[in-house]
Amino acid sequence: MNPLTAFILAFLLYITHGLYLSGFIKPFQRRFGDIEGYWVAMSIFIVVFAVLITLLCPKLYFVRWSFPIDYFLLFLSLSVLTFLPAVFELRKPASPEINDEGVKLVKSMGFKDVALLQIISAALPEELVFRYVFLGLLSLWNPFAGLIALSIFFGIGHKFSHPSRNWNVLISNALIGFVLGLAYLYTKSLLIVMAIHWLDDMIPWAYIRYEKARGIIAGALILSAILPLVFLRDGLISIGEYLEGIYSNEGLILGTGMAIAMLGVVYLGLKLLKSGE
Repeated sequence: MNPLTAFILAFLLYITHGLYLSGFIKPFQRRFGDIEGYWVAMSIFIVVFAVLITLLCPKLYFVRWSFPIDYFLLFLSLSVLTFLPAVFELRKPASPEINDEGVKLVKSMGFKDVALLQIISAALPEELVFRYVFLGLLSLWNPFAGLIALSIFFGIGHKFSHPSRNWNVLISNALIGFVLGLAYLYTKSLLIVMAIHWLDDMIPWAYIRYEKARGIIAGALILSAILPLVFLRDGLISIGEYLEGIYSNEGLILGTGMAIAMLGVVYLGLKLLKSGE
């Protein structure tokens, strides 16, 4: 199947999964609880979904199951820098005067529970969908357009699932989407982007959960953002050259337009669902 056709099909299948998966999800929720059960079911669905799209477009499978530690450290460093637009938002839930049920839940969860939840709710399903399927298909057509489209959609799309999220956080989400997308295109390693995504989600939890260690966590973040960029400069230059090689004005325009169209489709779909209730 043509990559663009496969992308359109995959996108529509994914954004409409709420219409046909409820019967599949409920048994898992009865077995594991509402939150854990939902994400266990979704992770299973996403794996099957990725396999199905790969069968429709075999060229999609250009994955390398390697883990080059130098590029992992470099892209992790870049991903930490994407926290900057939202750094003050991270301080809000850590403030003692904040009395939010969600924050209380985060503080009450142990490492094991959070680590597993972040794997089945973010690192595994989101990287399979956004990087492996969506970006993979679009990269077979225009790598830079795909990178821009998925970065914008990944960032702003969080507004649909988190309506109260501020724009500086959405910008941070878009930037991490760009870094993860670039990491996948450059290394072709799903393991690297999943590991970075998992760590980036665990860091805010650790900062909120361990009040006495916040200074150490902040210091470690600063070092992880700076040291790889200093000591692995050759790798950073290579990444920059790759990005320069795939860049095009046409890709920038096409990617932005595609992101707007994707967001519009989701927005209209949600409006239709609400009007039909």
